[in-house]
Amino acid sequence: MSRINLFGRDQSASLRVTYGLLEQRVNLLYQYPRLHGNPNLSIGISGGYNNSQDVTTYAASKLEFGLRLTQHFNGEHQLLSKANVFIYQFIFRRVKVDPDSIRVPLDEIPLLSQATRVGGPSFGWLRDTRDSPLDAHRGTYTSFQEFLASSKFGSEADFNELDISNSSYYEFHDGKMVVARNTRYGQERAYGDPGEELIPLPERLYAGGGNSHRGFGINSAGPRDPQTGFPIGGAGAFINSFEFRMPPPTLPYVGKTVSFVLFHDMGNVFTNASDIWPSFLNFRQPDREGCRNLTPGPPTGPITSTGQQGTCSFNYFSHALGIGARYRTPVGPIRVDFSYNLNPPIYPVTYDSLTNMNLTNPYVGEGSHFNFFFSLGQSF
Repeated sequence: MSRINLFGRDQSASLRVTYGLLEQRVNLLYQYPRLHGNPNLSIGISGGYNNSQDVTTYAASKLEFGLRLTQHFNGEHQLLSKANVFIYQFIFRRVKVDPDSIRVPLDEIPLLSQATRVGGPSFGWLRDTRDSPLDAHRGTYTSFQEFLASSKFGSEADFNELDISNSSYYEFHDGKMVVARNTRYGQERAYGDPGEELIPLPERLYAGGGNSHRGFGINSAGPRDPQTGFPIGGAGAFINSFEFRMPPPTLPYVGKTVSFVLFHDMGNVFTNASDIWPSFLNFRQPDREGCRNLTPGPPTGPITSTGQQGTCSFNYFSHALGIGARYRTPVGPIRVDFSYNLNPPIYPVTYDSLTNMNLTNPYVGEGSHFNFFFSLGQSF
C-alpha cells in the first residue's frame, strides 16, 4: 500500500506487509525527494519489524529505524557520473534470537539469544553501469557499505562492518554469450572491553545459497557450533562466482526461451577476517582430525568475537561446479541451478539441542556434495 503526492508535494509513504511460515515482515517508508529543491538529494525515513529464519540455527526478530540521505549525480558539472549513488544512513535496531528456536547448547542460549541494541552511522556507495539489472550482458555493478555500531550511539554491541561486492559482465558472439563474475568481501571487527566483544548472531556474516556460494545451503557456509554442528556465521567472508551464460538452443515446445549456464563458486565464511587470505590456497579443510574429535563437553579453543572455538577449523576455500537453466519471462529469467561441492566440510556433532543432552552416539557430520536451487532472476 502506498500514498504519493503527500501534502500536495512530491513526497510518498508506503506500507508493505509480508506474512509466511518462515518470515513475517512489516515495513513503513517515507520518502522526500528533491530536498530543498535539489534534484540530486532525497531523504527517507524507514521503520519496521521483521521475524524470519534465514539460517537453520535460529529464528530472529528485528525492530529497526533508519534515517537515510541519498545523493545522486545527475546533471552537468557533477563530481561523479550519474552511475554513482551515495547513501548516508543512521541505523538503530533491536535484534533478538528466539531462545526456543536456537540450536546451540543450553548454556550458550542466554548469551546468544538476549535482545541487543545495535546502532550507528553507515555509508554506502553504489555504482551501476549494467545494461539491464535483471539480466545484464555488459557493464559493472559495485556495492560498498561501511557500518559502525558503537556504544556512543546507544549500541550494546561494538563492531565495525565492511561489505564490498563487485560484478562484471562481458558479452561475446553478438551478445549471445555472456561471461559474468561476482566477488564479495566482508569483514567485521569487534572492539570494546575484552570479554564483551561477542557479535550478535543476526549481525554476523553469512554466505551460501542461490545468490551466494551455491556449494552450500542457504547461509550454511563457514563456522559451525562446536557441539551441535549448526552454522553460526563468522566475522569474515570471501565469495567469488564465475558464470558462462550460453546462447539459447532451439528446443521442442519452448523454442529459444531456455538457456544454460556453467558456473564455478569459491570461497567461504571465516571466524576472523584475518583468516581469509592465509586460507586462499587451502583447497581442503585443514586439520580434519580435529573435526573428528567427538569428545563431549564445552569447547576449549580460543575465545573470539563469534564465541568459544572448538578443534574444528573451517579456514579453507570451498569450490563448487555446477550447471543451471534459465527460462526467459517478461519479468526476468526463472532460474534452476544444480551444483556439486568438491570439498564440503566435516564437523563434530556431540550435542542434541532438542533434548539438551550430549549424544550417546556422537558422529561426524558432513556438508552436502549436491545442492539444488530454484529462484527468479540471475544469481547476480
